[in-house]
Amino acid sequence: MTKKAANSQVFFLLIMVVFLWGVNVVSIKYLTNFFPPLALAPIRLCLASGLLLPIVFRQHGYKKLSRAEWLPIIGIAIFCIFLHQIALNLGLAATSGMHAVLILGLNPLLTTTLAGYVLKEPFTWTKGLAILLGFSGLLLVVSGNSQGDATLGGDGIMFIATITFVIGSLFVKKATVSVSPLVVTAYSHALGSIALLILGLFTNPVWSYTGSFDFWPIAVLLFSSFMSTALGALWWNTGIQQVGASTASLFQNGSPIVGVLASAVFLGEQLSWHHFAALILVLVGVSLGTGVIQIPACLVFLRSQFSSKTSKT
Repeated sequence: MTKKAANSQVFFLLIMVVFLWGVNVVSIKYLTNFFPPLALAPIRLCLASGLLLPIVFRQHGYKKLSRAEWLPIIGIAIFCIFLHQIALNLGLAATSGMHAVLILGLNPLLTTTLAGYVLKEPFTWTKGLAILLGFSGLLLVVSGNSQGDATLGGDGIMFIATITFVIGSLFVKKATVSVSPLVVTAYSHALGSIALLILGLFTNPVWSYTGSFDFWPIAVLLFSSFMSTALGALWWNTGIQQVGASTASLFQNGSPIVGVLASAVFLGEQLSWHHFAALILVLVGVSLGTGVIQIPACLVFLRSQFSSKTSKT
């Protein structure tokens, strides 16, 4: 298989992650009506681990890892799962959805910046343009909607959720150098779910509200756990292994847009032209950043002229 074909398959998986995680924001907001935030997180993660671990044991048996291989997996479990899930669930309950969208939209910018310093991944002007277009799309979405019950504390918690996920994504790249994404995903989720479960036992006087065991709450919970959390994380880790954290993060621009569209479909929120314009900006940005769309030759020429003038001065 050629590198281009392999990248196309990875990009398809990352597009699927965009849809799964975009819908998952709506799913979590819906489920907080039936479960406390610090109960919902361990329930979802335990269910996800219950799907991933049997698949790992069937394909690899018990995969014994060295200390050097365990360290980045523990880092993923701490930042990308334990801390991120706590902040995400608490943040969504404490601020508006639109503020959450905007703050989570900082993910590509933060990931690309940190990946350049920590993982030495190149920061190209094409990636910079892709981030600008994607973030412009997010701003357009937010500017066309009411900010609702946003709070400064909730916004701060959502920013923590973004930072922890970005740090965890950098550990993914290091972990998948010698260990398969499936093993990394399963082991990190198992560790994270155990930690969340212990926290939940100390913090939750109740674990569910009235109606939590009706058909739709259970159906949404299973979809969020198995599809969005388990498979979404597996495909995301695979994408980081293949194309790097900075390139994979560009797809994150699309998840909030999908979340807004899903809110219109499942929660009855109204769509406007802002959403469609933002979707176009995001798609163009991701396509540029991943190389699906090539920069026109005239722009390349202008860039070369600018670079030559800069070097002379």
